[in-house]
Amino acid sequence: MARSLPPRTWKHGFVAPATESVPLWADDRYFTAEDGKKAHMKIRAEAAKPTSSATNNLGRSELRSWPHLYSGTQSPGDTHIWWKPETEVDVIICGGGPFGLAVAMNLARQGISFRIVDKSESPCLTGRADGLHPRALEYLESWGVSTEAAEEGPILNSTVVFRNGVKLFHGESSICDSRYKGIHILTQGQVERVYIRDLLRHQALVERCKTVDSFVVQDNGVSSHPVTATFKDLKNGETEVVRAKYLVGADGASSCIREKLQIPFDGLATDCFWVILDCQFKTDYPHILGFNIVISAEHGGCIIIPREQGHTRFYVQVTGERAAKMAEARDRIRRANGSTVGETQVHEHNITPEEALEHLNKIMTPWKVEFASAMSWFAVWRVNERVARSFSTADQRVHIGGDASHVHSVLGAFGLNSSIYDAANLSWKLTLSVKGVAKPDVLLPTYDAERRLFANRVIRASGAYLRFICNLNLPLAQLRGLGDDLETHDENLPTLDGTAGVDQHWLGSFFSRNAMFLLGVEGPIVQSAICPQVAMKSTFSTAPTASNPSSSLPTSVVNGGRAPSPRVCLDRNCTGYLYDRMKGVGKFHILIFVSDLKGSVRGRVARLVETGLGPSGFWSRYGGGELFNLVVIIKSLQHEVEESLDAPEFASLRDKATLVYDDRAPDDDAHYCYGINHARGAVVVVRPDLLVGMSAWPECPEAIADYFGGFLQEPKQK
Repeated sequence: MARSLPPRTWKHGFVAPATESVPLWADDRYFTAEDGKKAHMKIRAEAAKPTSSATNNLGRSELRSWPHLYSGTQSPGDTHIWWKPETEVDVIICGGGPFGLAVAMNLARQGISFRIVDKSESPCLTGRADGLHPRALEYLESWGVSTEAAEEGPILNSTVVFRNGVKLFHGESSICDSRYKGIHILTQGQVERVYIRDLLRHQALVERCKTVDSFVVQDNGVSSHPVTATFKDLKNGETEVVRAKYLVGADGASSCIREKLQIPFDGLATDCFWVILDCQFKTDYPHILGFNIVISAEHGGCIIIPREQGHTRFYVQVTGERAAKMAEARDRIRRANGSTVGETQVHEHNITPEEALEHLNKIMTPWKVEFASAMSWFAVWRVNERVARSFSTADQRVHIGGDASHVHSVLGAFGLNSSIYDAANLSWKLTLSVKGVAKPDVLLPTYDAERRLFANRVIRASGAYLRFICNLNLPLAQLRGLGDDLETHDENLPTLDGTAGVDQHWLGSFFSRNAMFLLGVEGPIVQSAICPQVAMKSTFSTAPTASNPSSSLPTSVVNGGRAPSPRVCLDRNCTGYLYDRMKGVGKFHILIFVSDLKGSVRGRVARLVETGLGPSGFWSRYGGGELFNLVVIIKSLQHEVEESLDAPEFASLRDKATLVYDDRAPDDDAHYCYGINHARGAVVVVRPDLLVGMSAWPECPEAIADYFGGFLQEPKQK
């Protein structure tokens, strides 16, 4: 939200401007009974704060901050008398930004105790990150809050690229087969408020104006809570000792957790600076309602993003002497603060919104841009491209994520989105380790491996994109792979020779490689116990042969890839997507594709039920319904299924599984989407972070048990 909403009314069944100057929620008459008695409910004093550190010639916007809702322990009065923090918890989270809050949300849903501290008095009010990938929204959907995020701002539907007045591209923005299609515009402050309201529902608060001053880990195998941290109140200096099983560093680019661990932050700081202007604009540029890149060889580049409430964001590249002076000032501040990296935001820049607008108009020539409203947000950022050499300590007791583990340019919108991906990956692994279900020495190291290689690719993709827009002849950052050697890659840098043909060829090549990655639905695959390279033993009942296609892999979807979410029928009155039946942030989803459950597939599924769901099968050995969500995808109508499942051999399946009905046309159904052999069926194991773990034939449930046995522990008999 760019500014506070004026008074509104729903008098006629739809929202419209209200004629009253005082909104109903602030009108004392609506808190007074006919006899004059006051309502018990009181609206606490709202605090309207300026949304920008700078003003333009029309002023700056204000936004109600509602501190009793969003300021955690800094809320006024006795707002949260129910909150009683413990000095011994499962997880400590240092940092209440997007990554820390997302981890907290996931842990809360899985019954894991935690405390989360943040040095700021309140969450991000406005500005900063500006869009969510379809994949990020799929995770928010699995957490139950996607509609709050997906319905606020526009979707990027079109993309236009100009260089030196020549139109290089004009077409649809990239979309994918997710229900969310493309990039949804939403600011970081809005996302943080969604998270914070969610935590309140789980009786959790962010402890504000507080930080982890120091911590030690004594993992001697004796203590159940080997992490000892000292919290420090930044207002009164008081300290508190808190013990935990794990510590999560979510404290941003200048992370004190990362620096205390002395983890190198590999990469580079570019001399590329962005001024960011958020407000309403008047312009004759014809494509202002889409995603735009306008590049001038002489003056630099700019990025245009449509926002909510009729606002637009311009990223304006700062060039020349002014950029050199900002780089010098930033380095001086970094040295003074004793930081090895420093903040990515630049506070000493001496640029006004009017000066930024003047430079923007040089880039936009021949079009003109003018301010049409008060400034909503104004900031200057320097592009850092860095990835922490490790996201986890060797003992797996401390993990970092979000900006604490990787920073990069705005291209691709990976800052906010990667924090969601990091949290989705780490949280279920922490939970299973805390609960004693997992083998922590096997499961937890996969967080560093999977997320660090993803971050490396972010640096390459967004870095190449940045160099194209900003005319930068700068090598990509050199980053390490999973070992000590520098990682090799095939990302190509733009030639930047000024010719339209070369530019268009580079854009085509770049997006052919990275389009799905830039939407979050594709990424590097790392082989491990939770993502085996090939089918495990017992997966094949016969060896695959070229002449026998029925012996191919159970699914065409690769291990480690996103589990597709095709449209399905949920019941006779409702259709939806497969993910609608894959809820539960800590559960493995066992997708059982049974075709029409007739013919040869019937006996194979019966063996899965008898052995896999029986007393000695994977279901009983590793946690049953607490850990597994069984979903049967059947190629039948609902009224046809009752007869198919009525046999005694399927009783356990009827009791344990949710059915979805794959009743779409064969070229658009779930069996086709997953590449299922109708004569054999398939079982696809989807991890809690909605990635495919492995697949097996239904008659080979031992393969599924072997998979889970690689990283889970069988519960001890009570």
